[in-house]
Amino acid sequence: MTDEWQDLPENDGLTLGPEEALEREIAKSKALKVERLRLKDQVERLTADNRSLREENEALKNRPQDPAGGPEHSTDAAAVSPSDAPRSRNLGLPGRWAFILLVFNLAAIGILLLFLLQKPTT
Repeated sequence: MTDEWQDLPENDGLTLGPEEALEREIAKSKALKVERLRLKDQVERLTADNRSLREENEALKNRPQDPAGGPEHSTDAAAVSPSDAPRSRNLGLPGRWAFILLVFNLAAIGILLLFLLQKPTT
């Protein structure tokens, strides 16, 4: 037994015998195989997602448009995706909320100033 089994030091300073070193290498090999299979599944899933997004992008590019620049209105309910509906409904919402918040803050500042000015000075 020359250099086939080198005594590898452990983290706690102990050295492994040939059986322990072999068991450790087997465990490492198994862990690497599991990791490789997990990564392979992840690559396949991401590839499928990429392909479906590419097809959806092509479908959106090929959608006919009306002269105003927007998509044509269709009577087909499947032509409008569910993600389009909330986006079109919420277009004026941030401006409205900002205005309401501004009015509320101004009213609160006005009330606080009234209370401050009504306080008797001692």
